[in-house]
Amino acid sequence: MASLCLLVLAFLHILLVSSHVSTGRDGHGLIGYGITMYNPLCAYTCRDVLSTSMLRCSEHTDMHMHGGMLKKREMDMGVETSPECYASDNSFLRTLAYCMSTHCQDVAIWDLEKYWNLNVAGRQPNQPVPRATYQQTLAKIATEPKDKLVVGEELNHTMIVSDEAYQASYNAQAMFEKMENNHEKYG
Repeated sequence: MASLCLLVLAFLHILLVSSHVSTGRDGHGLIGYGITMYNPLCAYTCRDVLSTSMLRCSEHTDMHMHGGMLKKREMDMGVETSPECYASDNSFLRTLAYCMSTHCQDVAIWDLEKYWNLNVAGRQPNQPVPRATYQQTLAKIATEPKDKLVVGEELNHTMIVSDEAYQASYNAQAMFEKMENNHEKYG
C-alpha cells in the first residue's frame, strides 16, 4: 500500500511539473542549474559594450519611461534603440561580428550563429532576427577596422572595441553571473 501511495505521489508530481506552462523564453530560468546567463560570454560582452552607442536608426525620445525603466544610456542621451534597429543597422552588426571574431576564437561557429540569431536584437521572445547571419556579416567587412569605438558615442561605421572596454564589461558580466549562481545556490 505504501508503494502505491508513493507511485501515485510521484505521478502527481510529474503531472504537475509537466503541466506548468512557461511564458518566458527557452533557456531562461534558474541560473546555475543548467542555465547560464551569458553563454558565450565573449559574444554577450561584445554586445554589451556596443549597446551604449547610438546607432543611425536610434530614436530620440522625450524621456518617458517605457515599461518602467530606461537604460542609463537612454536616460542620459534621450535615445532609444529598438530591436528592429539592432537587427538591421550595418555598422552595429559588422562591429559586433568583428568583435566576436576577435574575442570568441575558441567558440564554435555554430554556437556563435545561435547566439547571433537569438540575441543580437535583444533578449525578448518575439524579436526580429538579424538581417544577415554572423558569417555573412563578417564576410561583408572588406578591410580591418581602424577606428576604436568610444563607449557611448555614435556607432556609424565598423569599429574596433577597445581592449579596456571589452575587459571591463567581460569582468562585470562574469562576476554578476557568479553572484547569481551563488544566489540561486545559497539563497
